[in-house]
Amino acid sequence: MSRIAHKRTYLDPIHQDIVLDRDKPAERLVMDLIDTEEFQRMRRVHQLGVSYFTFQGAEGSRFTHSVGVMHIASQLIDMVSERTDGIEEQRPLILASALLHDIGHGPYSHVTEKILHYDHENWSCKIISGDTQVHEVLDKFDPKLAENIVKVLQKTYYPKYVSHIVSSQLDVDRFDYLLRDSYMTGTAYGLFALQRILRSLEIDQAEDRIVVVGEKGQTAVEDYLFARYSMYAQVYYHRKNLAARALLNQLVNRARQLMQDGGRGMAFIDAPTKKWLNGENLTVQEYLTLDDVQMTYHIKQWSKDPDPVLADLASRFLHRRLFKATKIPFHGQKQIDDLLQESRKIAAAMGYDPEYYVTVESTGFRPYDYYRPDSALPQTNIVVRTDTGEVNELSRLSLTVDALVKGNYESNWLVYPAEVSEKINLIKELAPAR
Repeated sequence: MSRIAHKRTYLDPIHQDIVLDRDKPAERLVMDLIDTEEFQRMRRVHQLGVSYFTFQGAEGSRFTHSVGVMHIASQLIDMVSERTDGIEEQRPLILASALLHDIGHGPYSHVTEKILHYDHENWSCKIISGDTQVHEVLDKFDPKLAENIVKVLQKTYYPKYVSHIVSSQLDVDRFDYLLRDSYMTGTAYGLFALQRILRSLEIDQAEDRIVVVGEKGQTAVEDYLFARYSMYAQVYYHRKNLAARALLNQLVNRARQLMQDGGRGMAFIDAPTKKWLNGENLTVQEYLTLDDVQMTYHIKQWSKDPDPVLADLASRFLHRRLFKATKIPFHGQKQIDDLLQESRKIAAAMGYDPEYYVTVESTGFRPYDYYRPDSALPQTNIVVRTDTGEVNELSRLSLTVDALVKGNYESNWLVYPAEVSEKINLIKELAPAR
């Protein structure tokens, strides 16, 4: 007869010991959810997409991040429970929502989400609601729990602060990924005083919102927001990350084009991947077969494909022969289009298919803003109760945050093979960006 351990410890590089106790109902629920096939799948999805090409340590998974998010949520509940009526009753819902918020991520996380235009949050809700082990565990704990988690993730649950703990401008998800991504990339850009922020938070139940209390809390939150800005500027939008993302994008585009041509030259593709790349409807079980391992296997097979473009792009991705990325020193769309066409002519003259080997990558796409007050959803804004008792939105109190809110961070990058760099760099318009 097997013996079930009543306590389990996850040794985490960010939070140290994360201890779960089966004798505590909410933590027992978390342990059972972690052991499901759907949650274990997240070990096979990189947290930072293709950033491991740029930062050698960026090998962390959505699994470790999600456990960390759950842990911070538990810490937050502990700190506000004495001052917040009813939050202990919400603990199972909050911890399960925090744990499962990313369970719908596909291969390479946000990278393919942009390429294929799907929403991982919708898939999270489908997995939680579907015929899955996750749903079975939730239903056994409380028949209404799965439905309520979906409401939390979709921000329709009441009280609203439950959703805001998991997803808002100041949430446990962002707390974990900034610290974790900074650690895994070997940088210090994402560091901030997490415990100081947690100690400064209150749940304003009358207004159904989270409030930062005091000057020290405000300063810590300002540092957190600047850490977000720095991580985007220095890590998430590093030029090599953009080049790797563009290479994968072009590789997927070529595979999709070949499928539209009746599968001509495709060495290998399984049914779920074909449906996924074609934008067809997948069942939950089909979607759950998709992960980084499965996608990488396809790319390995495609590197031997009879189609020379697909084979070359796949080989470049596998062996880190990344494209180059040069920042475009102007923003006018006509200028950008003209530059792209001129660069594609150069690539074509050198024997490269211009449609797949030269492109423009923009940082205008952001999975999340650094910080952007939302007049339509004021409860999601960061608000501060000053030492005088006045409550204000943060950017009205802080010149630093106001500057972040008003800043324009969009940039465009010309992406092309290293083999054509010399000739493309001779284009007059790119001279300032060398």
